[in-house]
Amino acid sequence: MDSTIYSNLTTGNAYSTEADAQASVVGLYSILDGEGEFFGYYNGMFALVTEYGTDVGYSTKAGNPSQMTTFSYQPGNGLLLTNWNSQYRLVTGANTLLSKIADLEVAEEAKNQMIGQARFLRALAYRDLTDAWGPVPFITEEIDPDLVEDMPLTPVDEIESFMIADCEFAIEHLPEQWGTSEGLTRATKGAALTLLGKIYMRKHDYANAKIYIDQVLEMESRGIYRLNPDFKNVWSGSNKLDEGMVFGILHDAARRPTFTSLHFGPADNKDIPSRWSYYGISLDFWRKYHDDDPRKAFFWYDYEGSTPRGDGSGYGLFYKMPDPGENTPPNDTTILLKDVTTKKYTYEMNSKSEWDDRTIIIFRLADVILCKAEIENALNGPAAALPYLNRVRERAGAPLYGVDARFPAPGNQNEMADRILDERGFELVFEFQRRPDLIRFGKLLDVCNAYIENYLGLNVRLTENNIYFPYPFQDTRYNSYMRAENEKRIVR
Repeated sequence: MDSTIYSNLTTGNAYSTEADAQASVVGLYSILDGEGEFFGYYNGMFALVTEYGTDVGYSTKAGNPSQMTTFSYQPGNGLLLTNWNSQYRLVTGANTLLSKIADLEVAEEAKNQMIGQARFLRALAYRDLTDAWGPVPFITEEIDPDLVEDMPLTPVDEIESFMIADCEFAIEHLPEQWGTSEGLTRATKGAALTLLGKIYMRKHDYANAKIYIDQVLEMESRGIYRLNPDFKNVWSGSNKLDEGMVFGILHDAARRPTFTSLHFGPADNKDIPSRWSYYGISLDFWRKYHDDDPRKAFFWYDYEGSTPRGDGSGYGLFYKMPDPGENTPPNDTTILLKDVTTKKYTYEMNSKSEWDDRTIIIFRLADVILCKAEIENALNGPAAALPYLNRVRERAGAPLYGVDARFPAPGNQNEMADRILDERGFELVFEFQRRPDLIRFGKLLDVCNAYIENYLGLNVRLTENNIYFPYPFQDTRYNSYMRAENEKRIVR
């Protein structure tokens, strides 16, 4: 019996029309959420290389998550490989589209918009790769896979030059907003401005960072973006497109679902049952929130579970946030939590099924405002940064610096930098920020070593060699440069 061929598309013939090219652009966005894995890359897995290996991420799950929690990760860690592969798939997809679209007969504006999106996404992928691994093999065009073997590692500053050019093109050609027919969460000018500002901040070039971050805030002044007055509502399941979202991934439970709430939800909770609690936050970090900061309550703790107590009462086991030093449950129906889960990805869920329609936010206005605080502190000192720091705290309902007597205004740039770093942790916890933030502020080693010693009680210590993760073992088999570098990158 002969098979019916419904499609015979290849990279050679799939770019004959504008519709083909647009479909390829949409395919690039699908890589951001794992290409059908439902929890890949920004759909959850990326948190394991941004929040873990810091004082934030904590998992009780055995294997790869536990290795990240205890800083015992090795080149064979599957989570490192999954993220590495996702990011290079995005680079490869963008390079392929860019090589095919140049000669396509399409209106110039439409072509430039497609190119701008591909270049933005390629820059984002390389930003994420270099945040985690530093120097990496750098590929900007279609390449024979055989030529990738033993490819040298390109220094970060050289890669950044290309990322900057990619973002500049995107800024020039992407619209401020897309219409419904094009897709509401495509990359925009604001997304490219934000990424470029962050790239310059990573370089500690705050003068250039200010140019681009200020443009995003100017767009806010014109109503393109808006800071939601209720920080919790940013994460409501019914708030699919928060006005403060600069760039994100939109999901539909019926057509493009996600497992996000399944991974971020608390295990054994009566209100939202059957979650996995795969991603947790250390109790040490949670306790750093001030009791008068409403964001401290935006976590799942002190709750009744679904598991019966076994005493005939009809109640479930009680999961308690332990007091510092409390190691013994007060009774046999209480479980002391070992970590705490954020409500960001389970707040006001539309469905309690394992499939959900959660929007994943990659860039948002509160982050941009805190970037502005960091920039102003570096360029003009703490007084210039204070209004931006307090703006985010005021929206959250937290005590304000220089207003509440318990929170004196930082008196110098170093003090203000510490407060901004703290605030980024409180506001942006589990939003793919912590490890890059700690590295940029020069605090990764101090913060993590203190956490390892005083909270985890482990006999390991990070050094300058551990600022970047070891390269995945699967790729080091074909790259002597990465094998040699990995000799130094194992935490000991």
